[in-house]
Amino acid sequence: MKFNNFYKILGLSVLVLLLASCASTYKTVYIEVAKPSEYILPNDIVSLTLMNRGISNEFKNFPTDSLQVYFYKQGFDVDAAVLDSVAADTTLKVLAELLFESGRYDVVVPENRNIPRDISYYRIPKPLDWDYVTEICDTYNTDALLVIERYMNKIMTDYLRYDGIYEATIDSKYDAIIKIYDPKKQEIIKQIMVDDTVYWYANDYSQKTLFTSKLVPVKQALIETGIQIALEFDKLLSPQWQTQARGYFDLKDANQAIIDSSIRKNDWTAAYNHWKELAAHTDNKTTKSKLEYNLAIASEMLGNIEEAAQWATKSYKTQYRKQTENYLYTLKRRIKAIEEFKKFSPDS
Repeated sequence: MKFNNFYKILGLSVLVLLLASCASTYKTVYIEVAKPSEYILPNDIVSLTLMNRGISNEFKNFPTDSLQVYFYKQGFDVDAAVLDSVAADTTLKVLAELLFESGRYDVVVPENRNIPRDISYYRIPKPLDWDYVTEICDTYNTDALLVIERYMNKIMTDYLRYDGIYEATIDSKYDAIIKIYDPKKQEIIKQIMVDDTVYWYANDYSQKTLFTSKLVPVKQALIETGIQIALEFDKLLSPQWQTQARGYFDLKDANQAIIDSSIRKNDWTAAYNHWKELAAHTDNKTTKSKLEYNLAIASEMLGNIEEAAQWATKSYKTQYRKQTENYLYTLKRRIKAIEEFKKFSPDS
């Protein structure tokens, strides 16, 4: 999905999840609304090439069994950097999937996706040459290059026995940095760092059961850490969604088949047109104000936030009701959120 379409969706509610009981004259729909983030990329960046510059020659693809044996030989008491190339590559591939699934970005992960580095894993390399960035983006026909610049993973394990119980822990501390290069502007438009610790704990009366079926193997802990890093980056770069409730009035003069079909298909045009025609032919204040309220809801669903505010204001003036007052406050917050999104996306 291209970003212009996404931004249009941002101005409306994108998914109807549930309808309330048909016995009610006021029906509820649940929708998902995007929340703005200062890390979401400018509007002209809709496609990304993802590459990894964090894997130095200090990284290895540790075999699961031999890595576990090493930790056992240390009494499962280790505090050291464990640099696994599969875990680092997992971060890149999972991040690509998450960014694509968000609907905000198109992504490309080249087969040869590791950029050589000649410095230690903990150091941040100098920015890439712009000719190289341009060549990569031209090759894969993308707007920008996302690069993992540093990938650090420290594993701390502990093992205890007391009162006949065996217990063990794994703390996986990570520190990763990405940069996003814009070849047209020749500018690093984002530099984001995430760092935290993933924790595992298990205990059992049997030492064998503890390590064979209760506690995650160290290799798996490394890979799950890589997935967690991807999730953290995606949380910052992709739109996040929150569920909100809306409602509309079920009026006896309305053609319920039209309304139900429109809402079921998440295409509110027919409902809007039907309610508008009814509103134009009624003088009853109660009915008119409810229809104007419904038109406000339909306008929001169609992405017309300002028109929704206009209809809600008309409904409020025609006849006061608490739902309308609350909805006007909701629209005010939505408009503010969209303005914040525009502020974070200066090219909109």
